[in-house]
Amino acid sequence: MPPTATQPKRKFSEVLAPDPPREFVAYADFKILVDHVKRLTEALNQIRCGILEDGSSKLIAKVAATVEQLTEMPEFGSPVTATAFDVFSDAPSTPAPRSTETRRTATRFPIAARCAYPDQAQLNVLDPSLIARHAVTLLEKSTRAVLERLPDDKTPAQDEKDFKLLTDLANGNSLPAPTKVHRHPCSSRFRPLKLQFNNKQDRDAFIKGFNKIRHSDAAITDIATKPRIRRDLTMPELETLRASRKFVYDENKKAGVTKFIMSDINYKVNEKPRPFQ
Repeated sequence: MPPTATQPKRKFSEVLAPDPPREFVAYADFKILVDHVKRLTEALNQIRCGILEDGSSKLIAKVAATVEQLTEMPEFGSPVTATAFDVFSDAPSTPAPRSTETRRTATRFPIAARCAYPDQAQLNVLDPSLIARHAVTLLEKSTRAVLERLPDDKTPAQDEKDFKLLTDLANGNSLPAPTKVHRHPCSSRFRPLKLQFNNKQDRDAFIKGFNKIRHSDAAITDIATKPRIRRDLTMPELETLRASRKFVYDENKKAGVTKFIMSDINYKVNEKPRPFQ
């Protein structure tokens, strides 16, 4: 009902709530956060890569289905000067930008990646802590090689002698040298010798080079036990390796020729069989 001439208009008394205070972060603090996220992204990608390369088939399938490769973050830009902002006297640090252009600049940092979330059935099967521990183990093993059947006198100086032998071998054949070596503690006559390298590429290059020269370099051919080399394995892989070696030996012995040969931890048909010895 409209107000009459004798009825005064009601004054508008509602008070609008003030805008919530905006909070800001110093550029240097935000830069630290971005650098930290970059390092975490690189670490996660390395863990994922290690699992997909050296993990068990079951673990590879789980990780491939649930964890995507993260994209690298773009280079972090320079700070925007304070003249492009609405500056508040009580702001503890540089305020957020207000202009359209600045907002576009701020959104040029995409989310690194969105992992595909597994359904509830997959969540019931996955054990994140187990996967993390396994991933750490794989990363460590991805930079180690294992030398088998190398003479072992089990003296305290054995590791020092082994390190000198392999360093000289690497330097003499232009191969990456191991950073350290140690005998795996066990009751075997010849304890496996573990060789540590700076990275997976050096490890792989040394294994490949060793296999090329092991029938020609006197430092290896003079060893009566005929050393052989492989990558460091997980327990399931080691079981597969032992089963494959037994199969190859038994079948070749029956056939009288090298019908099968080893390929990493598995075996394959030998296209050029030779008499079995």
